[in-house]
Amino acid sequence: MSEELKLREAIPQDAESLLIFLKKASQQSDFISFDDMKDVTVADESIALDAIYQSKYNELIVAVFDDQIIGYCRLENGDDDKAEFGVVVDKEFWNNGIASYLLEDALDWAVDSPLKEVFLEVYKNNTVAIHLYQKYGFTTESETEKTLIMKKMV
Repeated sequence: MSEELKLREAIPQDAESLLIFLKKASQQSDFISFDDMKDVTVADESIALDAIYQSKYNELIVAVFDDQIIGYCRLENGDDDKAEFGVVVDKEFWNNGIASYLLEDALDWAVDSPLKEVFLEVYKNNTVAIHLYQKYGFTTESETEKTLIMKKMV
């Protein structure tokens, strides 16, 4: 069997794999935390994924390699026409363009959605991510002591 990266919408059956991925990713990086998800059950996550899948304002795209989730990208609607963006990739797969693929898919989805703006918060010391977001047209809207708030019109 040849190994191939696949990007697709997350479905309820991805709940267990996604929780495993999120726990692993939170242990690999100072930029994400699994603490607020530690009590989430597979059943809870499955319900949440179904709601995202059915929504025209929210999206979750997974990167799958060798039948395992190795990354994901989330657009979460905050109000009628804005969504918060986030992307996470397993550290073992960094520097392979996976975050770019996920970002492109998410932005393509956003263009065909009712959304008008995508925004994110990124740590100032995460220069690789900042460069990636700038490459795709995100601009700095504001900043805090530790983070930048960036946005992109879609």
